Amino acid sequence: MKKKNKKASKFFSVALLLLLGATVGFFGAKAGGAAAGSMPTPVLITLAILFIPVFFFVIALHEGGHALAGVWMNFDFRMFVVGPFLWDKEQSGWKFKWNKNVNTSGGMVICIPTSGDNVSKRFSIYAAGGPVASLLTALLAYGIYYICQQLALGSHVGQIFTYLWMVIAFLSAAIFVITSIPLHAGGFSSDGARIIRLLRGGDTARFEVLLLKMISSSMAGNRPAQLNKDELQEAHTLATKLNAPMGVYISYFQYQSALDLGALDEAEVHLNEYIGQADEIPEGLRGSIWIEAAFFYAFVKKDLQKASEYFDKYKPAALIPLAMVYTTQAAMAILKNEVTEAGVLIDKAIKEIPNMMDRGIANVLHEKLTEMKAQVS
Repeated sequence: MKKKNKKASKFFSVALLLLLGATVGFFGAKAGGAAAGSMPTPVLITLAILFIPVFFFVIALHEGGHALAGVWMNFDFRMFVVGPFLWDKEQSGWKFKWNKNVNTSGGMVICIPTSGDNVSKRFSIYAAGGPVASLLTALLAYGIYYICQQLALGSHVGQIFTYLWMVIAFLSAAIFVITSIPLHAGGFSSDGARIIRLLRGGDTARFEVLLLKMISSSMAGNRPAQLNKDELQEAHTLATKLNAPMGVYISYFQYQSALDLGALDEAEVHLNEYIGQADEIPEGLRGSIWIEAAFFYAFVKKDLQKASEYFDKYKPAALIPLAMVYTTQAAMAILKNEVTEAGVLIDKAIKEIPNMMDRGIANVLHEKLTEMKAQVS
């Protein structure tokens, strides 16, 4: 019964998201079509060329809202990503890098709480920062557009300037609506859904806070071994009690933590729990379970047969890091005594490490690749 309810909930969320997207797209296309009909061709072409930069600008303002809210809540602001641009806070200070990870190209901000005081409320404000920034941008942009319309700027440059504000207003309003609606679909939650869960209080909010702390810590580059074991256990207990859809990720973090600490038997227990919840993982990420399992049995257990059985279940997907796939293949090649092939795969994996979104796991994986490289040298 619970699985049926979950499937129904997922179907409803996806359907609502599609309906919302279609509605926004319809009215946007209708308004844009009406405006385009009266635009000179040079103006229309220029706006079309500027659309993508404007889109990233609007995303940057949304993510900037999250960042400002995080700093206001005394979170440690660690990373800012918009499209191909990435700013990373290292020990020496902020550094610009090119973002090569397509999975984060839409935009991402990482802020980590520096204390445990009132974390639920602070996380909810952090989550609300993005939608609030988008709403304010939409209102301000439309106000500027309205003023420009009243001034009737007739030159091509004037019309481009006027309609750019209309595009910014529409895109910001669309992002505000889509991120504010409380939706949970395919393993991902909107800002609105996260805010509601955090403000609900009790076990639901506590579980959300624990999960967010684990994700943000790992994304910021902290190793799994650094995760608080008591909080991991508390999150596991709450996930079971609440039948939380995101509970599967707690098993994943427990597995990674135990593996990083060298508690291999415990790691295997958590890995099997993780495998048992495969249906809870979004389709685009489900292959990561089989890659993790194949890697564990190839690298840790030296069991080629079992590793191969899990690897055969893996289907390539854009959201699964190639570094992890190549590392797993290399570990299996070593068991087959295919030393040359293993060396090639290790080098390919090392080159893909910078593209991993989870920097904590990337740090651990790089360490294992160094160990494997020593074996085949």
